[in-house]
Amino acid sequence: MSSSMSIMLCVAQFVGIVGAAFTSGSILSVSLIAIPALKAPKVTLPDTAVRFRTLALTGRKIMPSLAVLSTSGFGFLAWKVPSARMAYSIAAGCTIGIVPFTLLLLLRTTFTLMSKTEVVEPKSRGAEDENWEKLLDRWMFMNGVRAMLPLLGALVGLQSALSCHT
Repeated sequence: MSSSMSIMLCVAQFVGIVGAAFTSGSILSVSLIAIPALKAPKVTLPDTAVRFRTLALTGRKIMPSLAVLSTSGFGFLAWKVPSARMAYSIAAGCTIGIVPFTLLLLLRTTFTLMSKTEVVEPKSRGAEDENWEKLLDRWMFMNGVRAMLPLLGALVGLQSALSCHT
């Protein structure tokens, strides 16, 4: 194997593994840090909804691109390292899996939460706040599950990279 190919494989491993781990950590930090901060007392429902909307829209811009970049690294490795083709393909599938997961399982709840940016009448706030809290908890859990996909991709990619060099 030429030294330039060896360098390309190392770069692809770095992009795939680090990209998937970073994607997972970024997604998980929303569930573990940002959403609990949104649920702080004395924050009104419309304010919380606006902040949630900002988080969701920012994530929608960044996370799929990171997943595609990382998946590209794993895809290149699956193509160029026949002995680890299956492992790198699994890593790629897990990493890009955040996209269909979002579309199939998270999108409806996300849109419902983002629609709460309108001001709610004070007399109906109690039930509305309770429903909002349940939706936010559901979203937080599902987002945490979604974060496991690129983490699994990173771990499979790392295991494969380490076994190729031993």
